[in-house]
Amino acid sequence: MKHFPFVFPCLILLLALTACTKVSPVESGVSRNLARDRVARISDLRYDLTFSIPASQEEPCSGEVTLRFNLGGKGPLQLDFRPGAEAVYGLVVNGREWPADVRDEHIVIPGKALQKGPNEIAVSFTPDDAPLNRRPEFLYSLLVPDRARTLFPCFDQPDLKARFTLTLDLPADWAAVSNGAVKEESLSGGRKHIRFEESAPLPTYLFSFATGKWDIASFDRDGQPVHIYHRETDPAKLAQLPEIFRQIDCALDWMEDYTGIPMPFPKYDCVIVPGFQFGGMEHPGAILFNESRMFLGEAPTDVEKLSRTDLISHETAHLWFGDAVTMEWFDDVWTKEVFAGHFAAQITRPLFPEIDFRTMDFRNFNIRAYEEDRTAGTTPIRQRLDNLQDAGLIYGNIVYDKSPVVMRMLADTLGADAFRKGLQEYLHRYLYGNATWPALIDILDKYTEANLKAWSHQWVEEKGMPAYPESDALPNLSALGYGYYPMSSNAIAIALASVTSLEKPYERLSTLANLYENMLHGRLTPEQMSPCLEEVLRKEKDPLVASSALGYLGEVWRHCPAEVEALLHGLAKSGDIPAQVRLSAFRSLVHLHRDATVDEELWQVWLRQQPLPGLQLSAEDYNTLACELALRRPADRERIRQVQRSRISNADRLARFDYVWPSLSPDKAVRDSVFLSLLEPGNRATEPWALESLRLLNHPLRQQEALGYIVPALDEMQEIQRTGDIFFPKNWITATLSGHDSPEAATLVRDWLDAHPDYPTLLLNKILQAADPLLFDSFPIGGRPCRR
Repeated sequence: MKHFPFVFPCLILLLALTACTKVSPVESGVSRNLARDRVARISDLRYDLTFSIPASQEEPCSGEVTLRFNLGGKGPLQLDFRPGAEAVYGLVVNGREWPADVRDEHIVIPGKALQKGPNEIAVSFTPDDAPLNRRPEFLYSLLVPDRARTLFPCFDQPDLKARFTLTLDLPADWAAVSNGAVKEESLSGGRKHIRFEESAPLPTYLFSFATGKWDIASFDRDGQPVHIYHRETDPAKLAQLPEIFRQIDCALDWMEDYTGIPMPFPKYDCVIVPGFQFGGMEHPGAILFNESRMFLGEAPTDVEKLSRTDLISHETAHLWFGDAVTMEWFDDVWTKEVFAGHFAAQITRPLFPEIDFRTMDFRNFNIRAYEEDRTAGTTPIRQRLDNLQDAGLIYGNIVYDKSPVVMRMLADTLGADAFRKGLQEYLHRYLYGNATWPALIDILDKYTEANLKAWSHQWVEEKGMPAYPESDALPNLSALGYGYYPMSSNAIAIALASVTSLEKPYERLSTLANLYENMLHGRLTPEQMSPCLEEVLRKEKDPLVASSALGYLGEVWRHCPAEVEALLHGLAKSGDIPAQVRLSAFRSLVHLHRDATVDEELWQVWLRQQPLPGLQLSAEDYNTLACELALRRPADRERIRQVQRSRISNADRLARFDYVWPSLSPDKAVRDSVFLSLLEPGNRATEPWALESLRLLNHPLRQQEALGYIVPALDEMQEIQRTGDIFFPKNWITATLSGHDSPEAATLVRDWLDAHPDYPTLLLNKILQAADPLLFDSFPIGGRPCRR
């Protein structure tokens, strides 16, 4: 063989250079490889954004963005922008105009247009309406997890943090809030111009603004104003604003004290949004909250009050965990959610000293986690993610509810002081940067002799609900364990006989949960469970235990509806049980009732607005009653509509009522047209309203006529993922299937699954989670298999 002493070294050099400048392929979404390539090349990133918002929802918005950054390495650069070529109408790179090369959801910047060191890219564009959540009188941006690229050209990945400057051109009578404080505001030509201060370093998913006809309540926190933007008009609900601020203040105080780090962002403003699709979203300086979770009804239950406090505390804790320190990639999104959930529980405790918090934690975390972890669609806490376009499918009860149980185990292993010191070290080391779960484990490893890596593999990397050996006694009375505890017939008999006499509320709740899980596995029947639940509800004083028992009645109702309805009716009218239990029973009765006598009684409650003695109903209760009565009383439907509309004074709530109403039509052709309209993305833009309509279309009383919706709803799932927000796919298929319990419905789902053997795994998991009650029944109905 001949040797080429000069050419061979040159070839080696060429191959090395090629490897260093390897170009990521242009493909939809944001792949892990593309993200790694960009984070290795880009630093000191800033966005200067301008949006022009017309007064009319029908007119398009327009935008301009200038990106400034330092660049290392050679080759082209991909900007993420999903709307496509027709939405880009200007591209300037380093002072020179370039034709926009837009393909596969990216604007590809040619390597010859870029330079090593400082670069500037300016793009004029039309943003997509979906991430702006446009309504007639307001809008808000919501970009988690990867929707920033649908709003403006950007590097849409969590580990490329940037500073954002925003300018808004608005109708003159609109207010606005964003991550930064208002720097300048002026009026000209009938328009308002607002420029905001530059933000702290943020990932793209945390950039946000809201604008529209908002009212503003202002409070003072140690000389720093806190503004609450809202659209509420009810004086009784507006009177709750000081309490909302008090809870914000308490949450901030607690987190500052625990972490040793002052609030890591310049301001705390929030927006209470009608019809918001999440409970909340932690944009620093512009936190979004769901209106129905924040403004409570006339007589809120303890559970509702706890839920609001937990929500406020959860989003506030995110300012440290998730906002100031952000996961490197969305496979670790659970790390921000677990700390928000864990610390929200701690923050809530001193505000509700009368509540047993071990019971609350078991109810909020274990029971909710079991709902997904028992299914064929369960996942590990930490899931593999190859492309950010699938990041929304990572979220669920495993992330939000199982992970806090696991985090409590970790905290108990280390001890309170070591756990706190380790987290403080973690926050200080990665403040305003990015971190991974293994990096945190490396830090915490120094504070314990335990093998945290092995523990992490078992609880974080592996999926499933642990199953323990069969017990002949009452298992997990401490409520600190997690999993399925098979009970012998003797243990079941003991539990059924003694659950109400157990001393601690968490002992009673854990025992109820174990009985329920054993019922789902066929170890006892719903007919055995029903009298047990009745006894619990008649004797239980703890609202958390009682609310869980009522939830368990839903599964029992599917097997013995008449008995459960009679039980709920009796509880709602009983003067011997706590008012909160009665109210919860009444609300369940409204949804589940079939008896004509009960229906007439509820009709009189709604018509006269006279609740059962001792109960206090909210406006939302009467609205729900109107919908359920209209579904059962077609002859009275138009009268109900007219009367209920006249009772609604708030414009946003009236719009919701009008949107949902056609789904209650007695005419199947009308309902079919409503369902078909929901298959168009633009008609489901306000996701909570769309889900309410879908749930009513698939109401248990109409399930036979709704069988035709199941397959089209399943077929739409990939489009639902593509166009909807993170919880929408699971909620969409849950709203479709939760009203069905027939063998025909189960067959439709099974046949669909069989016809899609290669369906995307993450999305398939959502379907399997939602379909679990239909496909797996503790006592076979029409041949459906039992878990056992």
